[in-house]
Amino acid sequence: MDKATYAVEVVRDGRWWVFEIPELGTGGQAMSLAEVEHEAQGVAAMWLDVPPESVSVDVSVRTPESVLAEWRQAALDEEQARAAQVQAAARRRAAVDALLEQGWTVIDTSYVLGISKQRVYQLSTVRDRERSSTPRRRAAG
Repeated sequence: MDKATYAVEVVRDGRWWVFEIPELGTGGQAMSLAEVEHEAQGVAAMWLDVPPESVSVDVSVRTPESVLAEWRQAALDEEQARAAQVQAAARRRAAVDALLEQGWTVIDTSYVLGISKQRVYQLSTVRDRERSSTPRRRAAG
């Protein structure tokens, strides 16, 4: 047996969530949004004089457009922030690499940029040259 599905529109009204089932011309209320689906299913079943399990509902909450717009803008802001972080990381790597490629030591690079030697190694993409932090001494002989 296929379940009949009814659209349910919900709006906040004071302390209550008021729902309407337009197709049936009826509705009800619930104390929490989490209860709306169960309550609406029960109201629809009672209205149709059928068992509740033979009815399903599709709940749609009316939300102020200004709130949804703010939410969408926040998502865009986060996306832009992630892009800015990627850009900043690329610039930091480029700065570290530029100094190392000019022959600066890891210690000097870390000192000037205010980061640890370990961070210099993490940021550097220069892998094919010596990046020693101390000059090597030749053995006497």
